[in-house]
Order: sequence, then structure tokens, then C-alpha cells
Amino acid sequence: MADLPGSGDCEARVDIWGQPVLMASSAAYIITAIFVLWWASRHNSRSAPVPRGPVWAFAIGLVAAGLGSMDYHGPALGPEPLLHDAGLAVALVAAMSIDLAQLGASKLIRSWMLIGVTVLAIGVIAVFPDLSPALAGVAAVGLVIVEFQVYRRGIRRISKPLMFGLGALVVGAMIFAASRTGGPLCDPESLFQGHAVWHTLTATALGLWLVTALPDNVVKGREAG
Repeated sequence: MADLPGSGDCEARVDIWGQPVLMASSAAYIITAIFVLWWASRHNSRSAPVPRGPVWAFAIGLVAAGLGSMDYHGPALGPEPLLHDAGLAVALVAAMSIDLAQLGASKLIRSWMLIGVTVLAIGVIAVFPDLSPALAGVAAVGLVIVEFQVYRRGIRRISKPLMFGLGALVVGAMIFAASRTGGPLCDPESLFQGHAVWHTLTATALGLWLVTALPDNVVKGREAG
């Protein structure tokens, strides 16, 4: 069992269905992607245009992460964990691109960054799959850094969605840590799986991040050119 995908995530595998609760909860990323596109379309206007390219890249990354996670915790047919971790890295870099636009970075720089990191993520994960969590982690650290700059400069207002998203990440991380195989919340046969809660809360946090990042939350007079 130790060599099977998801073997450290507590839930017992069931024939071809793999880990059914974890597989089903992975769809949260796809649901979030649909929400992202819907929300962005509703909040697109001439006075506050939504950056379509990065938003679509963000949504596509979430869909890839969701499908990859469903396969990882399910039948495990694809090369693991290529789709899941590469998709998550792309989504995080797309989020960085949105932040960098509001910080004034040029479209050319942002486009090449997104393309370059996408190719790099796929290449690294394909050749060195054990490094895939670190790759997504580096992207997450990069996003935190540019987010700090956005709020430090007063470009976006601190809002309830931001606070709820941060809370979801903190709670999700705590439950994730306690629900690993051998952890105090781990019950391989239970319908309650902490890793499934992690899927749901991280997907929620990513959706709430998009709500905070759209131009209608940018402080007037500070929009990026």
C-alpha cells in the first residue's frame, strides 16, 4: 500500500474506485474553476476590466488540479502526480500574474512568466515527480510575497472574503496535518476524511482569493495601467 497514490492520506483504497471520498472531494477544484469564470464574467466592466488571460489560466489550472487529484485518489491511470501538481502550480502562477498586473508589471513579462513556469512545471514534475510538492510550494511562496506587496501598497482593500479565505487555509492545514495516515484524525474506513476537508477548504480559499483580486476590489486611483 505504501507505493500506491494517496497511501499517506489515510483513506483505504477500494478496488478501481481508489479512495472514493478523496476522489469525490477533488471535484471541489473544478467547481471552484466554474465559480471563478462565472464571478469574473459578472464583474467584468469597462471601468474595471477583468484580465481574461490570467483568469482563464487560473481556472484551467484548477480544473487540471481537480482532474489530476481525482485520478490520483481514484484509478491512478495517468502519470502521477503530473496533472494535479502542475495544474496547481499553473493556477498559483496565474494568480501571481494578476497581482503583478496590479503592481504595474508589463503584460509581456507576465505572459512569459506564465508560459515559462507552465513549461518548467510540466518538465520538472515529469522528470522528477518527487519534487512536485516543492514546486507548488515555491509558487505559493511567490504568491504570498506579491500579495504582501499588493496590500502593503494599498492597491486592494482588506475584505471579508480575504479573511474567510485565510481562515479556510489555516483550518484546512490543521486538519490536513492531523489526518495523515497514523494521525489522530485518521480512520481509513470513515466517511469523514481530513484530506477531503483539505481539498474543499483549499478550493474555497482559492475561489475567495479570486473574489478579492478582481479589479472591483482595487482601491480607486490605484489601478494598474
